[in-house]
Amino acid sequence: MQGMSKFNIFIVISSFFLLIANNSLAMALSELNNKIAFLKNGEVWISDLSGQQMKQITSDSGKVDDFLFSPLLRYLAYAKVIGSADEPGLWDDTEKVSQRAVCSIIIIELETKRIIKEIMPTEDTWIYISKWLPEDRLLYYGSSGFDVSGFYIFNIQKDIKEEIDYNKGSVASCSDYSIGGSLMAYVDDSGLGKDFKENLHLVDIIKNVDRILVSQRSIVDQKISNDKDRIAFIEVQDVGKKYFDKLWVYDIKENSLKGLYQGPANAKIGGVSEISWSFDDRYIGMFFSPEALVLDVKNPGKDHQIHGTDFAWAEYNRIIFAEANDIYLYSLDTRKSKLLFKDAAKPTFLWKKG
Repeated sequence: MQGMSKFNIFIVISSFFLLIANNSLAMALSELNNKIAFLKNGEVWISDLSGQQMKQITSDSGKVDDFLFSPLLRYLAYAKVIGSADEPGLWDDTEKVSQRAVCSIIIIELETKRIIKEIMPTEDTWIYISKWLPEDRLLYYGSSGFDVSGFYIFNIQKDIKEEIDYNKGSVASCSDYSIGGSLMAYVDDSGLGKDFKENLHLVDIIKNVDRILVSQRSIVDQKISNDKDRIAFIEVQDVGKKYFDKLWVYDIKENSLKGLYQGPANAKIGGVSEISWSFDDRYIGMFFSPEALVLDVKNPGKDHQIHGTDFAWAEYNRIIFAEANDIYLYSLDTRKSKLLFKDAAKPTFLWKKG
């Protein structure tokens, strides 16, 4: 089982996602499921898709900078601004040094609003939320300002904070889990020079099997479909000193690979997923800001282009996104957008994943 020894720490615990949510979460889920969450006035809010029934979730003096709901909507992790520090770099005596917000990370239990943990940064390191991992574990990372200095996990169930191996943290930050957590897709590399290639792995967590599906010169942003039958990913191609993004879809059952799209390469951020399947797997969103491209898997050519940032699916045929300082809702049926919230940012759609 190639590669398993490096990633057992992430595989063994993933079976938690196969459990049914506790009945005590029913009230919290009824309030959160199928809602839009967003930032407004430095706090996290939720609303229905009509934009009418707004409710404030956090109350922290307007200091919330970023947030992430856990897959089962049981916990909320958010970055709280606690100060500022000089941007790293060399500055001329005549220049005004830019400031960067310094944040702690707060984790709250949504049903009780109880603070589970506040994680403080070190004196010379900023900390940032990365993603939720199985078994209610929050992955976050530290940065000296220029690069990632280390990866950390806070395990809510065990109340343990630990630094993990850098390579394992890097893989975890870029990996993708299926709904329910039974599958994990990750990428590693092998070879050097002309023989260099990147390998797309699929891990069956239940069977404890790791296999390579495909090897390409470049593989980024792999995403498992909601029905667990396919994986979409981007290959960055170098053609005549020009770079292109090619979108591939690998069919797990048929063991086949199909190209869906090729276009100019987009800027990419490590650990940030830009490829997203619609809830019914009919569409694939290439959510590269400042413009999203939405592809109809069964009807190529019927594409949608949406200008904005922070794109996310909202139900089967709608997309929420931010533009300037406002949040909009786009309909794939009408190809039109409507304003939802003014002076708001970072929209996401909440639906129980598991």
